[in-house]
Amino acid sequence: MYKKKEYIIIGVIIALTLLLAFMPTMITSCSSEDTSEVIEDSDTTPSTITITVKGEIKVEELSLEIPYGYSYGYIISRIEPYLNEYSVVENDRTVRYYESTTITIASSDEKTIEAEIEPDSGLINVNTASLSELMSLTGVGTKRAERILDYRSTKTIETFEELQEIIDVTDAILEIIKTEATM
Repeated sequence: MYKKKEYIIIGVIIALTLLLAFMPTMITSCSSEDTSEVIEDSDTTPSTITITVKGEIKVEELSLEIPYGYSYGYIISRIEPYLNEYSVVENDRTVRYYESTTITIASSDEKTIEAEIEPDSGLINVNTASLSELMSLTGVGTKRAERILDYRSTKTIETFEELQEIIDVTDAILEIIKTEATM
């Protein structure tokens, strides 16, 4: 009696094993049209995408090759060495990227102090201005103004490009400073 039950159980196990072993083949053969469409879609999905980063970073522009579908948080972790104290990154780091795009990093710089302007030209002279005058320039906070004062103690700033190297601002901010300052 027990042997008969054992044979039945073994037979069911063998039948289930064979069914499970050949089931994927049966499903694939039944829906071969659907499978070919999925294969075609996976061939067109890129393995990597290009993200261009601009704005308030230490270089003018940065290009990254990242895996398809990676998040904003991953991108920020990769560009962290290029961020500065004025860089503002978004709080939602879960946004995912599925195509090449450009990300612009915002700046936290704001004019907070009224400018003390040279009366004759209407522009702030970066070689003679005080700390508060320098801080009134767009993109120049306390740290950047102090960098200018430190540099000025040994040399005269002669060009805006030299100023850009000293305070490490983007080209866009430098263009605004050019309208507010003189050498």
